[in-house]
Amino acid sequence: MSVRLDEQLPATGHVIVIEDDSVVRMLFEETLAELGFSSATFDNAASALTHLLRIKGECILIIADQGLPGGIQGSEFIRLAKEQWPLIPSILTSGYVVEEQLIPPSTIFLHKPYTLNQLEMTIVAVLQQQRPLV
Repeated sequence: MSVRLDEQLPATGHVIVIEDDSVVRMLFEETLAELGFSSATFDNAASALTHLLRIKGECILIIADQGLPGGIQGSEFIRLAKEQWPLIPSILTSGYVVEEQLIPPSTIFLHKPYTLNQLEMTIVAVLQQQRPLV
């Protein structure tokens, strides 16, 4: 079954990605660009938080890896972002088991390894939850 992503996603938007693996960050950038989104990618949460504050929360999605260097984990970053901007949808990723209580409310957890198709479908699912009903 083939799904037309262009019919299911907003036309444009800015996505923040926090991933410490440079290869995975690059894959996120390419995948998001193919889906029509601009992105800002970071290898740590502190830099991403500075960016999010600078753009005043103007993004359509946050994708964060749980295991990040620098003391702020992905789930913590998502919670901080949602305190200020509660409607920003989010995806938390990890190659490890993450206890359910650590996953912020309304955040989808995507376990590594995942396929590009799984990533795309998860992005679609998260963004569709935010779309107003017509």
